[in-house]
Amino acid sequence: MTNSTRGFTLIEMMIVIAIIVLLAGLTLGISNKVLRGSEIRKTKDAITLLDTAISEWETEMDRSITFASVGAVGGNYDIPSDGILGIPVFNAAVDQEDMYEAMDSRSEELWELLIEFEASKNILAKIHPDLIEEDEHGARVIDAWGSPIGIVFPCGDFEDSGLIALAQDASGDLTVRDQAEDGLGSCLNKRAYLVSAGPDGLWGYRYQANPYSRDDETWNATLDNVTSYEPFVVEDAR
Repeated sequence: MTNSTRGFTLIEMMIVIAIIVLLAGLTLGISNKVLRGSEIRKTKDAITLLDTAISEWETEMDRSITFASVGAVGGNYDIPSDGILGIPVFNAAVDQEDMYEAMDSRSEELWELLIEFEASKNILAKIHPDLIEEDEHGARVIDAWGSPIGIVFPCGDFEDSGLIALAQDASGDLTVRDQAEDGLGSCLNKRAYLVSAGPDGLWGYRYQANPYSRDDETWNATLDNVTSYEPFVVEDAR
């Protein structure tokens, strides 16, 4: 009687290894997808709370938050113009670094404004502590990927701006569109919206004002942005 013990052939071993690698890849892909979904939900929750805190502040003050932007001449504004994103659409588009700095500045100013009142401060306290960043410059709410949650303001009334018709926003709320709205989408009904740069950490830019400056890379970078509501976008301006 012969005892024949048969081992794995090289081909069989390669097949087994390939199956293990495939299963590991599928597991990793599913894990990444679940993690991404969790980060998006976490960011949306923070944006919802921040938006609610803004509503509480506006209810307390019986007016909207004001932002010194296009058409703003003199007066006191709750959040001062940061220059770069407060100029009309017929100027050049801003780059990623400028957009980040401007939104970071707005985020800090917004935080300082909201903690003035107990109601809005209490709502801010509900934001996940991982999404509140504090340094020597001040505090801000960040998204799950570490970028500041910025705010896009509706620009001044078109009639009061003294600008040419080219600058009138096509969203229908009779305002002027500045670079922030041009790049990230226009506000609706004169209501500011909150925006996260999304998982890729890039704000992107849609070039609404100039259909001849199409840039797929900067356009596509806006597609994963997370917002408090869907802004008005000139999709055919690409």
